[in-house]
Amino acid sequence: MSLQSIRSLFERKLTAAFSGLSPSVPVVYDNVKKAPSGAAKEYVSLILSFPSLTEPIISNTESSIEVIRGIVQVNCYGPKSKGMKRLEDLAATAASTLNTLKAEDSTIRASVGEISGPVNIVNSDNPRALVTISASFVAKG
Repeated sequence: MSLQSIRSLFERKLTAAFSGLSPSVPVVYDNVKKAPSGAAKEYVSLILSFPSLTEPIISNTESSIEVIRGIVQVNCYGPKSKGMKRLEDLAATAASTLNTLKAEDSTIRASVGEISGPVNIVNSDNPRALVTISASFVAKG
């Protein structure tokens, strides 16, 4: 298990979820894609951090299990002055997708803890409104 394989799991699942919406919403990854231009465009940014890289686990049933703890944050951007429904719906899509990670991947068992948010952030200098959710996660492989 590597940090890249964990990142890939989150990116794949969230990109598929947001691509399936109507209209689809692009997902921007850490240090990979730029935010779309234009004040009215929606997009989602995914931020992963790894405060605890590896912890060996002693278990009677599994050996050499690696545990990586992290934090996932999903920022949902949309146009201002349009109400919060769409942004909160995007946050709900992210939350429900994060809650399915444990059941859907066989090589990395990732599970998300309590999800915080959606937190509404409206900055007068930004042409977009923002709703964010975040959660800790544990990945085992």
